[in-house]
Amino acid sequence: MSASIGIIGGGLTGLTAAYRLQNAGHQVTLYEASETIGGLAAGFDLAGHRIEQAYHFLYKTDEYILALVDELGLGDALTYHKSSVSTYYGGRLFPMETPLDLIRFNPISLIDRIRAGVTVLYLQRVKNWTSLENITALDWLRKYAGRAVTDVIWEPLLRGKFDRYYDKVTMSWLWGRVLQRVDSRDAKLGGEALGYFEGGFKTIIDALMTPYLAAGGEIRYQSPVRQLTHETDSDRVRVDTVSGSQQHDRVLATVPSHVLARMIEAYRPADPDYFERLERIDYLDAVVQVFATPQKFTPYYWHNINQKDSPFVVFLSLTNLVGQDRFNGLNIYYIGDYVPAEHPYMSMPEADLKARWYGELGKIFPDFDQTQIVDDALFRMPNAQHIVDIGFRQTKLVDHQTPCPGVLMCNFSQIYPMDRGTNYAVRDGNRMAEMIEADLKARPNARAVAALQTGT
Repeated sequence: MSASIGIIGGGLTGLTAAYRLQNAGHQVTLYEASETIGGLAAGFDLAGHRIEQAYHFLYKTDEYILALVDELGLGDALTYHKSSVSTYYGGRLFPMETPLDLIRFNPISLIDRIRAGVTVLYLQRVKNWTSLENITALDWLRKYAGRAVTDVIWEPLLRGKFDRYYDKVTMSWLWGRVLQRVDSRDAKLGGEALGYFEGGFKTIIDALMTPYLAAGGEIRYQSPVRQLTHETDSDRVRVDTVSGSQQHDRVLATVPSHVLARMIEAYRPADPDYFERLERIDYLDAVVQVFATPQKFTPYYWHNINQKDSPFVVFLSLTNLVGQDRFNGLNIYYIGDYVPAEHPYMSMPEADLKARWYGELGKIFPDFDQTQIVDDALFRMPNAQHIVDIGFRQTKLVDHQTPCPGVLMCNFSQIYPMDRGTNYAVRDGNRMAEMIEADLKARPNARAVAALQTGT
């Protein structure tokens, strides 16, 4: 039985669900507020090469997206590469790839270095993550890793990742991050193995959207949704956008929680607690600077910037991971930071922000020459990281079924305790397609029943 499905948000959760439902014979319309699809993995052209607006890679344990890669026949386009990690602290760059590197990390004492390593080994063996959700990462680390290890290694990363919420994040979140990275180690490569597509993540996005569009699926770009309402007379959902309205049998919203609350505001009296949960979740925005240059001024892929008062938290060289050949000898670099919505980074002129970040980069890497940059781009991404604090599961998680009949929601806050990422986005896209199909079979609306009876 074919149904009309509306999907709000063109990230990988929405794209996967759209692909599944269109292939199942439904008529799907995808509403995307921006000019591009892909969400945080959306691509753009830099110096003539297609890459992502925000740095992305796959772990070898990413079972859901890897299954989709195989299904779409993209196995040959995905290759794995040995990662390399460093920490910048005290005006120096330290390798952080092996236990021996940690032993050599002399900003802390030898005893503290051993304690840091033992703590990570312990976390790898923790199975019951619920025992970690009632203590903050900062408090847990200070207790078990020690204050020196926390102050030098962990707290700067928490501050950079979570800004003013650095001391609120639950330890269960950090456990998930540690486990994910450790499980992706590859003995043959001699370290952490990260996957990247030939042609970037646009490769998988195109592979999803080509059959979707060929089967009659529709994408409405620059169509932010203002309101969702259930039409009682037709038992359908009306989607109101800036350019008009359309009715669907079911709607899936993959937007941030507080954005969904605004869309279905009329249903607050029906379930006030649901709305309170949606609006309790705090988000940070991401700011990412990408540039291309013939210069190679670092041997590492990933650089954690642990320097106090640094204007950004992470710096990485994509070409140190995947090589320069695919970029005609250019080096591709990313600078990234997470900030509150009201932070100056979200509104200051691009030229001012670039000057500040490039200036800092010159302090870290004296050989860096800004004049050799051949292309660059700056992206500001709202609601890029949610805050997983104590009590998150009990007071902030919500059901996929919203108080508005016919409207389901799914966003990365529901991935808990793991962090958001493309693997879980694909998993949830699959789940939501299955849930919508099951709901349609269990509760077909009047229009669908009539169509079934007439054979149309």
